Amino acid sequence: MENNTQNNQNTQVAAQAQQNPQGAANAQQNSAPAAADAGVIAAAVMNALDTRQQRTERSVIKSFAEQNGMSVEEITRLVTDYKTQQATAIPADVQQRIDERMRTADNRLISAEVRAVGTELNIIDIDAAFALMDKTGVKVGDDGSVTGVKEALEALATARPWLVKQAAPSPSGTGSTGNFPRGNGGENADFASRLAAARATGNNTLAAAIISEAAAKGILLR
Repeated sequence: MENNTQNNQNTQVAAQAQQNPQGAANAQQNSAPAAADAGVIAAAVMNALDTRQQRTERSVIKSFAEQNGMSVEEITRLVTDYKTQQATAIPADVQQRIDERMRTADNRLISAEVRAVGTELNIIDIDAAFALMDKTGVKVGDDGSVTGVKEALEALATARPWLVKQAAPSPSGTGSTGNFPRGNGGENADFASRLAAARATGNNTLAAAIISEAAAKGILLR
């Protein structure tokens, strides 16, 4: 009798599920036990992993200690120091960028010093001097001071004198060879001009007279 009743109830439930599938699903879901909190599960998993990792690490340390004739404490200290170094170490790519920026900054300081000292040494082409100079002895201090530039530029100026502006020769005498007077005074140019004109026309007599007239006034013409 009870079996017949149970079968009838099951038949009724099946019929209701066919007529209202969503309602039947909700009823089944409500009857299931509540799912455990995801955060609790994750924390439990991480704790288990950490525990297993610690056990594995202790086992490995003990094995290495036995193989190398060292104590577990010594191996543990070595591992701890290594982890500390790795945690504080700068990645290679980051260190490379830092080094490049430092070189750029140093070159700018050196370039500024080359321009200042090069101007004092009458360097004509500062850019060429910067490119050609021997920078082996040039140093940039921690405070940004630059040393060795003057010595490097002086050596470069000796090896390549064309980089240095030469001083203009001072005038010697009041004339040069040719039809120019050797004395001083405003008449010198006038006598030289008259002599040149006389010779240009082929009038040697007039030229000789001009030379004699100038000589009488202490002006030597040739």
